Amino acid sequence: MTWCIERREIETERLRLRPFTAADAPAIQAYVSDWDIARMTTRIPHPYPEGAAADWIASHATSETKAGETIFCIARDGQPIGATSLRRRLPPAEESDVLEVGYWLARPHWGQGLATESTRALLAYAFTEPRVSAVTSGHFADNPASGRVLAKCGFRPTANDEEWSEARQGLVGCRRFILERAAWQAALDLAS
Repeated sequence: MTWCIERREIETERLRLRPFTAADAPAIQAYVSDWDIARMTTRIPHPYPEGAAADWIASHATSETKAGETIFCIARDGQPIGATSLRRRLPPAEESDVLEVGYWLARPHWGQGLATESTRALLAYAFTEPRVSAVTSGHFADNPASGRVLAKCGFRPTANDEEWSEARQGLVGCRRFILERAAWQAALDLAS
């Protein structure tokens, strides 16, 4: 078993990051069935199989204990509008002090700064764990909006490569980013 950060609820000005519940499955099923959501992720298939959202939500406890992934529902006004997570990309047997953040939002919530708001909150949460030295992320090259979110959160680019997209069933050009603890802390110090 690999370590993961103990999940707790996180409140922001407009959002609540919380565990998913079975009641969230119908909304999640509808959201990720949208091609424009699925194609910008690595792990969401398209078409999205009926009942897959309920199965995914039920798998979260296993994801946390076996893979070291902490998954949150992004909720607004009590309703699920997306997902975000922290995970290790290493094999579970390996230990790492670097996490990866991923996220997606339902289309009606795009362009409102909610991805940036939830990512900033998740970064603050991640860096409360002393073992975390950095957080990485990435976005497909044809998704510049996600790149803007990462830039606003203080990430710096590190590489361009390719990443598998389950929805597209192929490798897609990807841009990689990192935010080291020291850079995150320096930005906080400047803001205060």
